[in-house]
Amino acid sequence: GVLFESDVPYDFIDIAQKAGASEVHLKYDTCTKERIQSIHEAGMDSMAWFRGPRGMKKDVYTKYFDVGNEDSNMYRVVMASGVKSMCVK
Repeated sequence: GVLFESDVPYDFIDIAQKAGASEVHLKYDTCTKERIQSIHEAGMDSMAWFRGPRGMKKDVYTKYFDVGNEDSNMYRVVMASGVKSMCVK
């Protein structure tokens, strides 16, 4: 797979295909319905990854005041993007 962090390039599908990837891994907060749909339309699988306890704690206190923590509610929001799998805690 190909892993992208916060700044997903506009041509991320092309990059993944050129690398011969069968799946694309996106940071949880970059999983949009449009991106996930593009991945699946290109014939690849999708995965959302979370930052682990320390990184997630920082995110919920500095970026996303409305989510609380990495928990089942956050997983539901990310799953709503259509992502096929998630790498969690």
